[in-house]
Amino acid sequence: MKGITFGNYHSYNAFQLILAAKTIGTPSPKTETIDIPGGDGVLDLTEFFGETKYYNRNLSFEFSTMVPKSEFMSVFSAVQNALHGKKMVISLDEDPDWYYTGRISVSEWKAEKNIGQLTIDCDCEPYKQSSYTTTVSKAVSSNATITLDNDKMPTVPIITTTAEFMISFNGYNDSYSAGTFTIPELELGSGTNQVYVEGYGSISFTYRKGRL
Repeated sequence: MKGITFGNYHSYNAFQLILAAKTIGTPSPKTETIDIPGGDGVLDLTEFFGETKYYNRNLSFEFSTMVPKSEFMSVFSAVQNALHGKKMVISLDEDPDWYYTGRISVSEWKAEKNIGQLTIDCDCEPYKQSSYTTTVSKAVSSNATITLDNDKMPTVPIITTTAEFMISFNGYNDSYSAGTFTIPELELGSGTNQVYVEGYGSISFTYRKGRL
């Protein structure tokens, strides 16, 4: 039975909840405008500091259950104990390669004849993220330009090197000893990102993609 996984709990396997309906909300963009006194329109500064940022999104799932009526309250308590108020990874069986992260709220229990019903709402981060990380590795002798393809969500990759490297990205450059580290200035935007490196050894970039 297809359903939703909240953390380690699958809606049907753990609670015998049958998914009846779902709503995947769209995150609203964070807009910033300044009125122009005496002029038409407004000054839009939404992208002044880079790509558009977003508010959280809401996910809502409606469930029913066919367990005996005498077990309704037991199921309701089990769901609340496991999920209510907790921040969890949320994944849909029909979209297994991606997951959301959000805080869960379990609504009141409703009973219609022999069918129990409840709604689970999730206040989630704006981007759903890939269930798998992306790693781009390259053996370098002298210098190289490395292409890192990213989805919509800005992300800072984890860098691992076997030797000292000079790393350049969008006007930033510095030298780094062998090891594993991140560079806050090296934030991948959506689309194609190119990183220039100089050194002798292997270098790898590991990151997780996210999309709306």
